[in-house]
Amino acid sequence: LAQAFGFGLIQRTHSDSRRHPHQPPAEMGRMYGNGKGMASSALPYRRKPPTWVKMKTEDVCDHICKLAKKGLAPSQIGVTLRDSFGIPQVRSVTGNKILRIL
Repeated sequence: LAQAFGFGLIQRTHSDSRRHPHQPPAEMGRMYGNGKGMASSALPYRRKPPTWVKMKTEDVCDHICKLAKKGLAPSQIGVTLRDSFGIPQVRSVTGNKILRIL
């Protein structure tokens, strides 16, 4: 009876039902296309620091040196300055990147 209705004639494995036979194995991206997207954070066009940043260049450099002496990496120094002191971009305030200051 099952063969009369077409059941059980084609046996599919679990992996066959998940993807098209002509597609390579998926590596996190679009489901029906080749692209992987362009998501990233965008820096502001203006190179001047925001008006609400009140710290001077010397103070920022001092904080960077103190944090570097503690053994923090430049990326961690930037995260600390952003979270604790409210400095969005060190380069806009000081004119140099953290690694250049060190």
